[in-house]
Amino acid sequence: MASIRKENDRGRKGWRLQFRDADKRRRSIWLGNIDEQAAAKTKLHVEHLLAVQKLGVPPEPATTRWLAGISDSLRDALSRSNLVECKEHQQARVMTVSDWTELYIAERSDVKPNTKKIYREVQQNLVDYFGKSKMLRDVNVSDAKKFRVWLATKSNRRDKERSNLAEATVRRRTGVVKQFWKEAIDRGHSASNPFESLQSSNLSNESRQFFVSHEMIDACIEQCSCTDWKTILALARYGGLRCPSEVLRLRWEDVHFSSGSMFIRAKKTEHHASGGVRVCPIFAELRPHLEHAKNEADSEADYVVNRYRSADQNLRTTFEKIIKKAGLKPWPRLLQNLRASRLSELLGTYPAKDVSSWLGNSVPVAMKHYAMTSDASFAKAAGQIGGDIGGVVRGAILGNHGCSTNDNSPSKKPTFPDESELKKILDDYRKVAEMRERGLEPPRDYLPLGPQPSASASSATRAICSLMRVDVDVSTTRLV
Repeated sequence: MASIRKENDRGRKGWRLQFRDADKRRRSIWLGNIDEQAAAKTKLHVEHLLAVQKLGVPPEPATTRWLAGISDSLRDALSRSNLVECKEHQQARVMTVSDWTELYIAERSDVKPNTKKIYREVQQNLVDYFGKSKMLRDVNVSDAKKFRVWLATKSNRRDKERSNLAEATVRRRTGVVKQFWKEAIDRGHSASNPFESLQSSNLSNESRQFFVSHEMIDACIEQCSCTDWKTILALARYGGLRCPSEVLRLRWEDVHFSSGSMFIRAKKTEHHASGGVRVCPIFAELRPHLEHAKNEADSEADYVVNRYRSADQNLRTTFEKIIKKAGLKPWPRLLQNLRASRLSELLGTYPAKDVSSWLGNSVPVAMKHYAMTSDASFAKAAGQIGGDIGGVVRGAILGNHGCSTNDNSPSKKPTFPDESELKKILDDYRKVAEMRERGLEPPRDYLPLGPQPSASASSATRAICSLMRVDVDVSTTRLV
């Protein structure tokens, strides 16, 4: 049985409902300042709920209608006594995949518009596959795996030439789906995450990496019809700025020619401790283009790039036309490849920490998604072109006694010393090697007549002769 009583507790007037639940524990619910008739009606419905709970049968229609109209606070209080379902569980029974994703996206007012756009794309994928009537709680692990296969093979709605998506895109979208379900679990709409075991870590797509050389971007800049487009390409390729976000946000007040620096304001990293502001050098290749743009700009111009500022304008389409006009084939990622090419160049000259600071990403991200291998670096490491590795310059062996291979010209062949010069080189090197073993002071015991080359001197002499492409008898220092 339940009971109600009116209370006046420190100025708070109202009715309190008390009863014992199925476990014989005393329960108390504050009903608030309502009239006595409403309090009595609540008492009757609670008694009915206690009775049907013992019998294991559903409540009468009158009590069901009453439950549909009660407040969320009263429902939560009754759910704590296991008399009714809480609001979240009730919603979970009727919550569809479409309704839940719509509710989640609408509540995420803290994310940027582009992030919401990605959420909408993933929501559309879920609705396309599961339909609008699929219950959230009915999605199981088997459904999740089948969805991922469909996502990878048949979900591409933008490209008419292919229906599949790249593995990196599939992983990103799978990560967003996991995010949807994780929040559903936290709110009690789902008991588990069927997508938990699916791969969603970021993946670098090396097949879409492409190094845009100086010659290629210069050819594109020559085909630009206006200064704004020339500046856009120069900032993206020679400055390494994100395009279009960072390029279009750059102001003349942020460009300091005297100090050779510019302040970059990145919308993508505004939530970081730096506020998304970083200092980047005005690189030597970029300076002429910025100076030309400054001379061409109006005296009252605020932004470095004044056209193409609308979000509706597609820079990618126009840039693709410029590339074809320059007689080149469009590369996989038109704008991102420009930034990646600049970062790869800088990593070959400056410390990775400095480069990442200038371009606004972390070292791990730079290495995983931007840095590219270079054929020139491979050739240099293999000794096919001149270079200084570990302090030893190829072609400068033993003080470079007339032997030179530093000239990379294909028409000039390397020259080697004649027999007398080579014999002198070998004699000098053998004496140095023997001195290293004996020390500067001669030994006090009897020394045999004639020089006896040590094992290290002999092996070193053979190595030198191998480089010189000649044969030698080490014991006599005689050329064969």
